[in-house]
Amino acid sequence: MTGTEEKKPRPEVLSPEGSAPGTRGLTFDALRVRAQQLSLREQLERQHFLLERLNAASARLLQAIEAGDVYEALGEIIGNLLGSEEVAIFRHHASDQTFFVAWSVGVEKETIEQFGSGAGLIGRAVHEGTSQFSSRKPGSPLLSHESKLTACIPLKLDRDVIGVIVILGLLPQKNGLEWADFELLKYLETYGAVAAQLQNLQKNSVKP
Repeated sequence: MTGTEEKKPRPEVLSPEGSAPGTRGLTFDALRVRAQQLSLREQLERQHFLLERLNAASARLLQAIEAGDVYEALGEIIGNLLGSEEVAIFRHHASDQTFFVAWSVGVEKETIEQFGSGAGLIGRAVHEGTSQFSSRKPGSPLLSHESKLTACIPLKLDRDVIGVIVILGLLPQKNGLEWADFELLKYLETYGAVAAQLQNLQKNSVKP
C-alpha cells in the first residue's frame, strides 16, 4: 500500500438481527413503541365513540319513557345511530306466540303482516332469544319477505322476549353493520326491553 492510497472503510459489524448496533435497532424499538401507542389510542377512541352512542341512546330512551313513545324512540335510535329508515317493531305475546306491530316506518303493510306471522328469522330470534343477522347466515335461504332483512333484534327481559325489532334495508351510504352497530343493538336488546316494559306498566297503572 502506498502512502497516498486511501484506506477503505471497514464494513460495520451487524447485530444478530441484521441491524447496525445503535442505529436500526433503536429505530425498530421506537417504531414498535409508536405502534403500541397508536393501537392503545385507537382503542380509547373506539371506546369513546361507542360510549357516546350508548349515552345518546340511553338519554333518548329515558326521555321516551316520560313521553310514552318508547317504540318511536327505538326507531329513531336505529335511524339516527345505525342508519336504517325501514324498521318495524313488534310486541310479542309469549302465551300464544303472537306478534303485534307496535311501530313502523318505511315498511309496507304486506311485509309487516308476513313478519307478524312469526315465520323466518323473527321467529328464530324469539325461540333462541338471540339477535339474527342475515349477513351471518349466508347458507340459510331467506323467505321472500326477508329479501331486504338486515337483522331481527329480540327485546329481552331476562329470558322473556317481549318484542322484536326488525331492521330491513340500510341507508345507501351504509355498506353493512359495523362493530359499534352490533354493540348498540346488544344494548337495545336489554334496555330497549326495559324501557318498553316500564312504559307498559306505567300505562296500565293509570287505567281506571
